[in-house]
Amino acid sequence: MSQIAYSSIPVWARSSVPADDSPADDPLPALSGRSYLLVGVGEGADDTLRRWTEVLPGGTACRVLSYPDTDRAGAALRAELAEARVGVRLVIAAPTGASLALRGVAVTAGLNDDEIHVASTGSGDIDVLCPHCRTVTTTSAGVDDVIDCRGCGRHLLIYYHVSRRSGTYLGFMVDAETATPADASAGGVHQ
Repeated sequence: MSQIAYSSIPVWARSSVPADDSPADDPLPALSGRSYLLVGVGEGADDTLRRWTEVLPGGTACRVLSYPDTDRAGAALRAELAEARVGVRLVIAAPTGASLALRGVAVTAGLNDDEIHVASTGSGDIDVLCPHCRTVTTTSAGVDDVIDCRGCGRHLLIYYHVSRRSGTYLGFMVDAETATPADASAGGVHQ
């Protein structure tokens, strides 16, 4: 993927980040929180979460949540943040798509970027929003790839934009400039 100069994709979610950068070697940011919420998704997260709990100062309130899937992790994070107090810091260890979704939960709950630390544990699937029918398609494809929307069937180019609140990439109809009504009806695409 060639990265454009300005993008809403966080640095940690870009495929241009070297593959040998291990989240286990990723240092925590300044330990400025009164309490910490560590959230992991998938098998690759547990070792990272364990390492991070070991570097927190003694007596620091810390809650560790680890789930096999993003949906359960997101629901648990939403519930925890509804009860959180000022000074909470969130640490996420998950594949990129899950990390983006969990970051979206945190941003929606009111956390700022400096209160969230993310270490991607792998690429994983991402979610792509079709602006035409509002369907979200989950895919292993990446930016600049073309996928078929599972809702309307349009051929969507995955663009360099990620929603901060939902963690979904924006897809747009790759052949919008050349598609004709006849093409659309033949391919199941609605104009």
